[in-house]
Amino acid sequence: MQNIEKLIVKEEISVFKNFVYYLSLNRNGILLRNDLIIIFKKFCEKNSLDENFYTRSSLRLFINKIQELFFSMDYLLIMYRYDIARYRFFCLRVDGETMTEIKLSKFLKYKDLIVDRQLSDEKSLVIDYIPFYNYTPLIKDPKKIGNGTTFLNRYLSSRIFNNPSEWNSEIFQFMKMHKYQEKQLLINGVILKDFNTFYEGLGNMIGTLSRIGRDTPFSEIEKDMKKSGFVAGWGNCAGRIVETMQLLMDLLNEPDDILLEEFISRVPMPLISKVAIISPHGWFAQENVLGRPDTGGQVIYILDQVKALEKHLKKEAELSGLKVIPAIVVLTRLIPDSEGTTCNIKKEKIFGTENCYILRIPFRDRNNNVINQWISRFEIWPYLDRFAGDAATELTGEFRGRPDLIIGNYSDGNLVASILSRKLDVIMCSIAHALEKTKYLFSDLYWKNFEKDYNFSLQFVADMISMNKSDFIIASTHQEIIGTEDTMGQYESYQFFTMPGLMQVSGGVNLYTPKFNVIPPGVDESIYYPFYERERRVNTKTEVWEKRLFYDQSDDVFGHLDNPELKPVFTMARFDRIKNITGLIEAFGMSSYLQERCNLVFAAGTTKVENSGDNEEQDEIRRAYSLIEKYNLTGKVRWLPSISKIDTGEVYRIIADNGGIFVQPALFEAFGLTILEAMLSGLPTFGPMFGGPLEIIENGKSGFLLNTSKPEMISEGLELFYRGIENRSIIWDDISRAGVERVRTTFTWSLYSEKLIRQTKLYGFWRYTETAEGKIEIDRYNDIIYHFLFRERAKPLSL
Repeated sequence: MQNIEKLIVKEEISVFKNFVYYLSLNRNGILLRNDLIIIFKKFCEKNSLDENFYTRSSLRLFINKIQELFFSMDYLLIMYRYDIARYRFFCLRVDGETMTEIKLSKFLKYKDLIVDRQLSDEKSLVIDYIPFYNYTPLIKDPKKIGNGTTFLNRYLSSRIFNNPSEWNSEIFQFMKMHKYQEKQLLINGVILKDFNTFYEGLGNMIGTLSRIGRDTPFSEIEKDMKKSGFVAGWGNCAGRIVETMQLLMDLLNEPDDILLEEFISRVPMPLISKVAIISPHGWFAQENVLGRPDTGGQVIYILDQVKALEKHLKKEAELSGLKVIPAIVVLTRLIPDSEGTTCNIKKEKIFGTENCYILRIPFRDRNNNVINQWISRFEIWPYLDRFAGDAATELTGEFRGRPDLIIGNYSDGNLVASILSRKLDVIMCSIAHALEKTKYLFSDLYWKNFEKDYNFSLQFVADMISMNKSDFIIASTHQEIIGTEDTMGQYESYQFFTMPGLMQVSGGVNLYTPKFNVIPPGVDESIYYPFYERERRVNTKTEVWEKRLFYDQSDDVFGHLDNPELKPVFTMARFDRIKNITGLIEAFGMSSYLQERCNLVFAAGTTKVENSGDNEEQDEIRRAYSLIEKYNLTGKVRWLPSISKIDTGEVYRIIADNGGIFVQPALFEAFGLTILEAMLSGLPTFGPMFGGPLEIIENGKSGFLLNTSKPEMISEGLELFYRGIENRSIIWDDISRAGVERVRTTFTWSLYSEKLIRQTKLYGFWRYTETAEGKIEIDRYNDIIYHFLFRERAKPLSL
């Protein structure tokens, strides 16, 4: 019992043994942390242990850190998360007498046996990326994971400080290599041949330009600067050029992380003017697509991202003294059977931009035939290899060369971005949006049960490939990467797992590399703004949508409202199981209190099963009708099909006009764009306590967090709010205004764009100075996994 005595005080060892025996009486598969806490409470009550023991004993603290527990023959296996993203594994005899710490490989082997006892003698394919990260510095404090740029700036500046001669030469060589349309930027290497000449010239140029007017435009001093070896890119006027050059001088003399970050962010090193954004799945278009299967927040995210990025890149180029028209291409799939959308058009300009386009490339089968119909995101894997090859040709033609940055989105887009980055030698950023692995409980362990519908054996491999290929990774929240003190993060779940009979992953991702960063997205403030800013609203549009939401009868709308004046409880999402709209319907149906005071209004997918081509959506539609009938909600529920993005802002405002609320009832939400939209529109907003909303909503101040795991918990949270309003009506207004303030100060696309481009430049510098050779080995390992595991498993699907 030596190991357990380090974790549980001696006085509680006997209680611990009794608890182990209590668990052994009912061996029900794998128990998770929350299951254990519930069982422990029952155990304490049965054994007359007081509340203090239940909440504060060392045994309870030990249980709090257990993520998984299961029985295997006469042993109890424990996954103990002693710190964020850090684990120990224990094997405990069921009589509680001995507990031994075991290796991860043995723990995964025991886990395999849960599924199939015959696997005990089989050797599994083991995937481990960790040994390939010996080229990179690693973050030591797990609480700092997700702050990669801060760590990297400090690391690089310390390297410059400790070895100035080598690093000064590296910086000089890096600055010389940058061009735009074959024109040299920053330094003319013919005149400034070496670092010493450059350093002397830099000091002289600072002195010369300091003696002229700060506002003197670059065009008036360009010739004189060229004679000294300095060309475009330092700034658009004398004052800014001096500031930039002085930053570099200070960095070379007394390097620190703040100077390094500021200097790299100010100069075109590289100039980012051509960006490829990859998002193959779903129906990617600007109109008539939201709410279709696989089509929701990611489309909104990317379109808003593109508009903000173009503005930022224009501004940055102008400040650098360059005349540049940025080009951004969103690469997606062309769908010939477009069902009234523009998804069959090869090239489509993005509204509100100058030079940004959607470029569509079709999927092709083995015989080179174009796939005409929409395909679920879970079934597109065999087409991505050919798609990526075609994409490389199309993109280099569109950009007349390589892009400067490739951004992948979701598992499929990140895989294609990985292939393109390798092929074109371009810096890559990946954005997961949502990793399916943590959405579906035990989707790794019981992968064979999911495989027919979801093909997780391919998706999880694709995720690992892109995570390890990426130069940097953007998450919307910290918990997306490393979870919380109590729960595992989405990326964290890829550290180790097993898919019995296929592979054991002992190092799927290294969270301690500085590639992870948190940049929350923003909201399009031209569409989403508070309901009380009435001068911005169009009365005719308000009237049309007021009627459609509450009154008009239409073939595509289900339900009428007996009392449309009641407060609306509103939600809007895709109709899939994770979004849990049926959970909200059931919560409303279970609460007579809510039904007396509110109507339930929601917009999701389609109201007709026959209009859906997605199996999961069809199941949810049928379940919605079943629940409405079960709880006799006729006259209390109004169900609209999905609403176009351009109209959603006014819909939120109309719900707010009527004193309503917005509820996001998802079982898990990676971030929650609709939560931001509703909050900025002035709607008191409720979101799940599972996922990104934890970092958006300040619970009880700018919105509310709900336990959405059970319908009765949703209704309990909503009832609590409405009972509070009965006693203090100002609560609605307080939450409304606090929500608006929260979004406007924290979640903006301009801030997002600035951080994204800063990171691209920093990781580009790091890629050049340190990681190029180190990444060769990990790229080769990725190639092996891609060609001999992913492609081989994907081939049969294309048949």
